[in-house]
Amino acid sequence: MRLTPDFFDWTQIEHWETQILSVSDQSQLEEFATHVTRIFSLETEGRLSPRQAYSEIKTLISEMKTKVISD
Repeated sequence: MRLTPDFFDWTQIEHWETQILSVSDQSQLEEFATHVTRIFSLETEGRLSPRQAYSEIKTLISEMKTKVISD
């Protein structure tokens, strides 16, 4: 039995993997990535504690889930 996916066997590709994101989804994802990058930078520079950075990213994830579900 094969434990890893065979990426050359197109029957194993999930439907969500073949969908193209809408422009609004792409812009939301880019905005999310930008915010996470800023948080990482602030944490690396010592302006945010690791706990604060975690909390900020957790909030961003929750907001992203809410946006995706409401669309």
